[in-house]
Amino acid sequence: MDAEACGRRRKGDPGTLRVHHFASLSSADSSRALAAELKVLLERKKFPRRAWVNLWDVRSSHQYLLLPSGHPSELESMARHHGASVLGLSDAEVTVATTIGSKRGEPGHHSKTEVSFFAAGSQDVRARLRPLVEAGFEVEGVTTPCGALWSQARLRRPSLPGEVHAHVALGLAQSALGIFSNGSLLYARDLDWGYAVPALGAPVSLDREDLAGRLATELRRSFLYLKQYWEEDVSQVLLCGDMPEIRSLTAPLIERLNIEVETLDTLEGIDSASLPAGFSDQAATYRLASSIAAEPPPVNLLPIEITADRTSRAGQRILAAGTAAAVALGAFLYGQAGVARAEADGQLTWVQREIAQLQPAVTALAASREPGMEVAQRAALSELDAQGPSMARLLEALASAAPADVTVKSVRAQADGDAWRVTVEAFSAGPDLPRARIASEGFLRALTESPSFGEPLQPPTRRSVAGSRRGIEIAATYRVRN
Repeated sequence: MDAEACGRRRKGDPGTLRVHHFASLSSADSSRALAAELKVLLERKKFPRRAWVNLWDVRSSHQYLLLPSGHPSELESMARHHGASVLGLSDAEVTVATTIGSKRGEPGHHSKTEVSFFAAGSQDVRARLRPLVEAGFEVEGVTTPCGALWSQARLRRPSLPGEVHAHVALGLAQSALGIFSNGSLLYARDLDWGYAVPALGAPVSLDREDLAGRLATELRRSFLYLKQYWEEDVSQVLLCGDMPEIRSLTAPLIERLNIEVETLDTLEGIDSASLPAGFSDQAATYRLASSIAAEPPPVNLLPIEITADRTSRAGQRILAAGTAAAVALGAFLYGQAGVARAEADGQLTWVQREIAQLQPAVTALAASREPGMEVAQRAALSELDAQGPSMARLLEALASAAPADVTVKSVRAQADGDAWRVTVEAFSAGPDLPRARIASEGFLRALTESPSFGEPLQPPTRRSVAGSRRGIEIAATYRVRN
């Protein structure tokens, strides 16, 4: 799916989508065949190379928690541990993405902070992404059906502030449920059942009344759980998915739940002027794909090793000349609320692995140089040995400085005498440019006040970005002592 948000949106109005291309692939049961089909799409230049991916078949956990207020890195560490325990994995085996909300206080109790987190096994995610990477896609983000519902909810915010809506995606054998308010996640759950049951030959669709009863029971249970910590009631249920005649569920659900039910099987909110042929017949099926294409969710389950590997192949390796060594390191730091210490440790591990791979090359290079170059090469190796702790310290400082709306895209460090010349690139997203600009200023101010960074070498550059990726691109260079 290639889609984007278009037009100006007033508060409370549904976002408008413009769909450029879409495709339905049939080789999901074969990794090699799927990679071949995806490669054809790229060769025909119908789809952009950069992509977000919605993984239906990866085991994941999603939860809204009220945690004791603390530093963002501490909150993310607690969310990571909780997510790992739910999945039965160790902390090091999961990728966790969090959004940190506001603080909530109750009379007589310490305030707590709202934290929404998504967690999935890193190895599972890597395996599912392999066909896309082999086809040539550059995966920028990974989400789950619940995350895709979050994107959908952010595009279809209620007209009245504070309203709570439940979004449901019904699939053949799996479904997803998410409850949202003001664009924030309150509850999410993967459902291990769909609108059909396995049978000899093709799956058999459930009776509409039976399916409505099962879904109503699941929704009532979720509403009851939500009521324990959220005062407002759910006022609307929105349905999408590839279920045939999905609109037939509307009446039985209204009867059972006594709230408004809407099916997203029309072209409402979609620009129909240049719509690809065949899309309108499957609007409900492609709602989730078009939503994450136009507005990626605020959490990203892409394992950081994948981004590091992609950056390693695209970036510089090592430049040695005279007595100086320059090392260009790309550290793509995904996460809307900063990077937890565990992820900084993951980056450090990758850096150390890269160093181990680079040292033989530098040593071999020394053998081919004139004798007078030996001292320079030894200096280069010393710089490589020293960079790991320095980069880990910088990553921790960036994790502390980045607010919720700022994503650090890359860090490049170059040896400069007894210091590092560090260039930071980031992106400040927001519903409008003024808010994105405020978030970018807060990020730069936090770096200036950080003992690791301080004042930049020259005024930082800021570039406004319009369109679907509305926000502020930031670049700043600092001189950081080792």
